[in-house]
Amino acid sequence: MEERLNKAVDNYNVVISISKKAQTLTKQDKKYVSEFNLPILGKKFKDSHAEIDEYFDKLSDIILEYSFLELFASFEAIVIEKIKLASGEMKKTLNSNYNTSFPFNSYEERFVKNEDDLSSLNKILNLLENKIDNNLYDKLKIIVKYRDRLAHGKRFNEDIVLESIDETKKIMEQILDEI
Repeated sequence: MEERLNKAVDNYNVVISISKKAQTLTKQDKKYVSEFNLPILGKKFKDSHAEIDEYFDKLSDIILEYSFLELFASFEAIVIEKIKLASGEMKKTLNSNYNTSFPFNSYEERFVKNEDDLSSLNKILNLLENKIDNNLYDKLKIIVKYRDRLAHGKRFNEDIVLESIDETKKIMEQILDEI
């Protein structure tokens, strides 16, 4: 389960390392500007180091955003799997213990939520509210806000400060341990 979270963070670390190595190589030898197809303007090579740094800083931000989305998608998939498992177990328990003489006995399964009932992040957040540690819940809300900002565009000029990708993974693991 947490292996998917680890893979997302490992992918981030590999790609960011490659990017840093490419940045170093590019600053050492101008042939890498064209070899890596970098959109660096036609300045003299010795004057282009700041532009190279700026380009790779922006690239690092993009790598973080894509890696975060991979991490979040993995987390969300695990949560939905847990919801399916819990829903199935609840339905089994209800079917085996709910007496036919009880009211609504032919509708008992409709009283149990399933993954379709919890198809949006907000519904999942509402389900987890007051069920997990308040501090973790607050951190989860920030993580979801950051995900929404990336997924729906940065049109909401709200800067969201997110923990590092490693810290975000730890928070997600703690939440998964609690649910």
